[in-house]
Amino acid sequence: AIPYSRRMGKRSRKRIPLPRLFVPEFAKHVYESGRNDSDAAGRLEGSRICPPVCGTFNCPNRRKRDTKQEYTAKVMNVVWNHTATHDPVANIRRLLLVTITFAHPLQLLKLEHCARNLYPERSAVLWFVVEDASETSPEISSLLRRWDIAHMHLAHGPTRLGGNMQRNLALKIIRDAKIDGVVYNMDDDNGWHPRLWNELRRVKPMGVGIFAVRRGVYPPPRCDGSTDRYGTRSWRTQLIERPLYDGFGRFFGFRAGWCKNPYKKMVQRHGARKFCVDMGGFAFDAALLQRVRGEPWNITTKPNQGESRLIEMLLPSGLPEDLQPLANCGRDVLVFHNEWRSVPLAISHPKAHNCGVDGRGRRDTNVSTPDTWVDPWWAEYQKGERR
Repeated sequence: AIPYSRRMGKRSRKRIPLPRLFVPEFAKHVYESGRNDSDAAGRLEGSRICPPVCGTFNCPNRRKRDTKQEYTAKVMNVVWNHTATHDPVANIRRLLLVTITFAHPLQLLKLEHCARNLYPERSAVLWFVVEDASETSPEISSLLRRWDIAHMHLAHGPTRLGGNMQRNLALKIIRDAKIDGVVYNMDDDNGWHPRLWNELRRVKPMGVGIFAVRRGVYPPPRCDGSTDRYGTRSWRTQLIERPLYDGFGRFFGFRAGWCKNPYKKMVQRHGARKFCVDMGGFAFDAALLQRVRGEPWNITTKPNQGESRLIEMLLPSGLPEDLQPLANCGRDVLVFHNEWRSVPLAISHPKAHNCGVDGRGRRDTNVSTPDTWVDPWWAEYQKGERR
């Protein structure tokens, strides 16, 4: 047989710059002016999109002598230098952010990634960093002091149980100390668009907010966040988990890879979830923890059941209809799971006008005119295909 290297030829080592991606004419003003024009931005879905920085820099290539940490640091410098800027609103609610970490080669880079995202919000942030270790790391302590963000650095373990005991410790401290604010689980391997922080502050008193999360995309985006075209005949696929609301603002279900479908392997293995929500897809008022007796986060819970169990304890009624939809009624995507090494580019849709007068999904409505933008999953739900 002919060797693979001879069949395919020698691999070229020439540095090829990224192509400048196409931005439709009707949407150029969105990026050039920086305005949040959701109607125009929503039309970008299905196109190859990126901000003006695309095409002006190259994602670094990994050289043979580069270690994993060195190459990742080069990529993160590109991400940090080209992430959108954000100005926080004055007189805003404090965010209580919980990050669980453990010792691994990229630990400090991930935490610095979190710190750089939080630095513009530092005036109204309390960051809980809990290590899965017997004692706190001096390197992490130095990093936290250098970024001058109000924080609480803790250690518990080592347990290696997916961060369950560490998350439970942080929630107990917030509850017992009666700290006021909005609680959000900030995993260090996620990507966040800067618009997310002000969305979190819209959580109502004694409310639980829910929004969309991109759980995965294949092939993964480039370091500048650019992707190829999505479509029915495209080889690129993505999974977005989010709450679903019809044109009248009524909640009718979740879009998630593992929810209640009895034919799904995860459902057969671990059982159905009442609230099909990702760890990075919800936030809640810290005062709700006062109604939780015992352990806020059960360390013996089944895999990926912790979020659903916590929300059930927080909501007075325990009904999904009482969740508060954020980020344009759960349509816009501002959180990107496991995409910390890419520039976060928000996925926007036309503004939802019928998303509940009080910010929550309606059970009953008197609205006679639905939104013009119809969720494609609503038609499938009416046919019984997504129940």
